[in-house]
Formats: sequence, C-alpha cells, structure tokens
Amino acid sequence: MNSLKRAFVVVSLLTTCQSFNTIIHSPARNRVDNSGLHLFDSLLQKEGSKSNNGQQRRSSNGSSSTHRIPNAELDFLGSGFGLGNYTTPPFPYPIELTPPPPNSKKSRIQPSRLIIRHLEDVDITNILPEVVREFGALAPMPTNEPGDELATKIENFLFSLTILIGLTQRVVRREKGYSISNSACPDHNVICLVEQIPNNNNGEEISYSEQIVGIAELSWQPPNPNGNAPPFVLPYFMKTLISRYAPSREGTDADAPVGYVSNVLVWKTRRGRGYGRVLMAALEGIGKMWGCEDVRLHVDANEYSGRIARGLYWGLGYEGVPDRGLSKNNKVSYEWMGTSMANQGLYLVDGVPLLYLR
Repeated sequence: MNSLKRAFVVVSLLTTCQSFNTIIHSPARNRVDNSGLHLFDSLLQKEGSKSNNGQQRRSSNGSSSTHRIPNAELDFLGSGFGLGNYTTPPFPYPIELTPPPPNSKKSRIQPSRLIIRHLEDVDITNILPEVVREFGALAPMPTNEPGDELATKIENFLFSLTILIGLTQRVVRREKGYSISNSACPDHNVICLVEQIPNNNNGEEISYSEQIVGIAELSWQPPNPNGNAPPFVLPYFMKTLISRYAPSREGTDADAPVGYVSNVLVWKTRRGRGYGRVLMAALEGIGKMWGCEDVRLHVDANEYSGRIARGLYWGLGYEGVPDRGLSKNNKVSYEWMGTSMANQGLYLVDGVPLLYLR
C-alpha cells in the first residue's frame, strides 16, 4: 500500500525518468555542449595539477574549516570512523558545528549540528522532488498535439517512478547487507546529511528541527569507465561477472567490483557550506570499512557545468584513471582526444564527456 501511495505522489511531480546519477543526464533530453571540448586539454592540466603535487587530501591544521565544520571530524570520517570495531557505520553520527560569527545576521537560524545517517524508507518521498529536479531534465509539455502532451506526462511519471523504485531498492539492499542473518556483503549505502536547528524553547530542554540537505551513495560497481551505475540494484555476483568478462572493463586494470561513489547531491540552498566534503568523507570512511583500496566516480567534464564538482574531487586528491583499453586493434579507445586527455581519465558515456576518477 505504501508503494502505491508513493506512485500517486510522483504523478504530481510531472518529471522525466531515466538512470539517475550525479553527473549525467539523459542525452535525449539535454543538449550536450560540445563547445567545451576544445578547452579540455588546458582545463584538465590547470585544475588537475592540484592533485598531482603530492597535496594532502585534507589538512588537520586548525580546529575547523572555513565552513564551520571541524577538520577533526572530516579526518575521523575519512579514516573509516577511526576503524573501530563496527559491523555497520556508526550512524546516526553527529557533527557539532562551530558557532557562527557573533555579528552574523542569520546566526540565530543557522544549524548548530549536522547528522549523518542512512537513507530510510520514510525519507524517500520527502527527498524525491529534489532528487528528480537535480538528476532529471524536465521534459517540456508540447503545445500542439494533445497526444504528445499525454505521452510527455507518461514519460515524466516513468522517470519519477524509476527513481522511486531505485531508491527503495537501495534501502532494502543496504539493510540486507548489514543483517546478521544474511550472508550478503554490504552494498548500496545511501547516506543523508541532516541539518539540526535549535528551537526557541524559552529555557526548556533544547529541541531541534531537522531537514535533509544532501545525499550520497557508495556501492560496489564493475570498474567500467564507459558507464556509470545503473538506476536499479544488481546482485553482487552479477557485478563480479561483469567486472571479469565484460568488454567495457578493458579501460581499467581492475577485474573485480570496486567502491563507486554516485548520486552526490547537496540541496541548492545549502551549497557552499562544505557539505559535499562531509558526504565524501563519510563515503570514504565506509569504503575503508568495506576494505576498498580506493573509491571511484564519474564527474562531468564540461568546462562550465562540471567545474564545481571537479574542484571538489580534485581538491580531495582524486585523479583520473587513464584509458588502458589496449585490445582488438591495439589502440587506446580515446586516443583521438589526445594523449593528455586519455591519461586524465576522460571518457564518453552515452555520448557525454565524463572524467573517471579514483
């Protein structure tokens, strides 16, 4: 019954649906600006140089970052939560924010604490509108043919339904992976970042109002630079088979599923506060608990639309996975883009230029 109710909720969203991820929209609905291709070479060399100089991923100097988030918390999260004797990530995990400047006009309504926790079943309908707006392009309503309008509404509904089903599957798979009675390995951890704002209780015990302001996911995925995570959950054994035998894995040196970051999203009204770093640190910590040697991700290679995300990942020390697809014709798959771009991890995924980083 709950699933049926959610299906009716997404009808009102009137949005489109396909595979959702952090860095790629459906090429059929979004025009790819190929004009940025001629700038990739200089752009990658300029921005990527930050991660090639031996720069530390995070600095522990100072008590807090410029975004009120203590550096010690970022270090603790990224280290695997101290690699304590945890069978599951220690969620919910609170982060006390440093107080805002006393002269700040909004100091009374700013959050005092962040909470990192798993996405739960009850959260899905609340975050669904934001996720659909970010990961899916709105299909415009046609004005000519009535039949086209109906087809567009159906398409929009199916897009929202795909995201709804995909998120629900991820919650179920995460619970299964951490269940004592189940032998399945942990997989598909979708985490939430929650702001807590203290309420004015007139001297009574402090209570907080909460709002989810970001999500991110870590899962096991085949080391495929030519494709990102599918919208639906695949069994782990299938991922293993794809990793070993699929031709698409020729571009990397791994032959088993690897930790893969996807669906990193901070609400637009909360960007610029360092929340992306918190989410990434938590995912890296989970990856260490899983035994991952590294984690991988795709990011938009477009000069404009992917600039902020690339800056985040390069600032954290991520580097491109070079194209090593030496098979069949004994040539690198993307040599036509230039040697420097192939070495920076530039690939075409469904016709969209993306960087594959680790």
